[in-house]
Amino acid sequence: MSPPTEGYEALSLEKSAEVAELLESRHILDDEAKMVIQTAESTGEKLYQPDANRFLAKLRIANATFYVEYSAAAENSYTVHTAYSHHAELGG
Repeated sequence: MSPPTEGYEALSLEKSAEVAELLESRHILDDEAKMVIQTAESTGEKLYQPDANRFLAKLRIANATFYVEYSAAAENSYTVHTAYSHHAELGG
């Protein structure tokens, strides 16, 4: 079953110039970050960091897992604080 990423296109992302540069250097696209956030918000599968009022969510897309730390900015708008990914394939 694929994750519920439908509707991610409607989300808007806010990020500082430093975060934008970081995501670019890590080859993380806005659409990938939006898919992670959309899935977390629609399923509730996310971690809450109360001291920072932020969420951490993850999503496997193809052969990579993406992690996004974000907070709500407005309706359908989120501030991305950082993101990273890792590629892994398990062989048997």
